[in-house]
Amino acid sequence: MRATLRVAPEHTGSVRFTSAAGAKDGWIECDMVDLSSGGLGVMSGFLVPRRCVVLVRVFGLEAGAGPILEVPCRVQRICMTDRRPAYLIGTSFEAMSATAAEGVNALLTLLSEAA
Repeated sequence: MRATLRVAPEHTGSVRFTSAAGAKDGWIECDMVDLSSGGLGVMSGFLVPRRCVVLVRVFGLEAGAGPILEVPCRVQRICMTDRRPAYLIGTSFEAMSATAAEGVNALLTLLSEAA
């Protein structure tokens, strides 16, 4: 699923995505490739350091769909996948609000029904 991510405000002093890197208002494009009740995985063209907190927005399946989920995540692992380079970034959810938790559960239900 199409997604975007940006560094959470508490880590912008250490990590920042610029418009030269393709960031739009600090958000970079990525793809959500994995989702569970504990976290999510994204594929990105940009390296994000371990332990960094990021905000991830996941968009609906329809073309031009708006965000259906925005959730804070902590980067737990990074693996370079190939020569592009592309990075598989594994995260865990970080201090989720009740609204975000409901959104994760709804998205898990939607994806399990589609499978």
